[in-house]
Amino acid sequence: MNVREKPPTLTSESYQMFICTESAQSWETWHKHYGHIGYSGLQKLLDNNMVEGLKVNTNTPKPDCVACTEAKQHVKPFPKIVNRNTQTGDLTHIDLWEKYALRSINGNQYYIVLVDDAQQHILVEFLKEKNQASQAVMNYLTYLKVRGHKPKAIQIDQGKEFVNDKLE
Repeated sequence: MNVREKPPTLTSESYQMFICTESAQSWETWHKHYGHIGYSGLQKLLDNNMVEGLKVNTNTPKPDCVACTEAKQHVKPFPKIVNRNTQTGDLTHIDLWEKYALRSINGNQYYIVLVDDAQQHILVEFLKEKNQASQAVMNYLTYLKVRGHKPKAIQIDQGKEFVNDKLE
């Protein structure tokens, strides 16, 4: 409790007293008051009585601080909603995977993944041999054309499985 006596002012001849008690503040409040110090640092200040008047309600939670989280990030977070300017079939991401498990899936050792950039539609096709990948890509491009879409580009990783005469 802090008690202070205020001397009379020119307009008043009576004495005034201000009596106040500070209730214990939450961890979050002290975290902000001390320039976003870590909760472990606040706990140390409290445990060792290093600060006079530091009264913390220890039952309050220690929430994550948005400002601290953003300040520690090296890269801005990715937007939750991506505005894609492509139409269905404009760009398709394609990758071929080999099944490394001991058993194959119905005799298929490979699978090809085709992802439409605009709709994020994923098509997975299982293949018995690696050389069937180019035919699967051609089938997918035909599928798009039949439905009125105009395939413009495909994106592949650095693998050479799609670089052949069939897909040229």
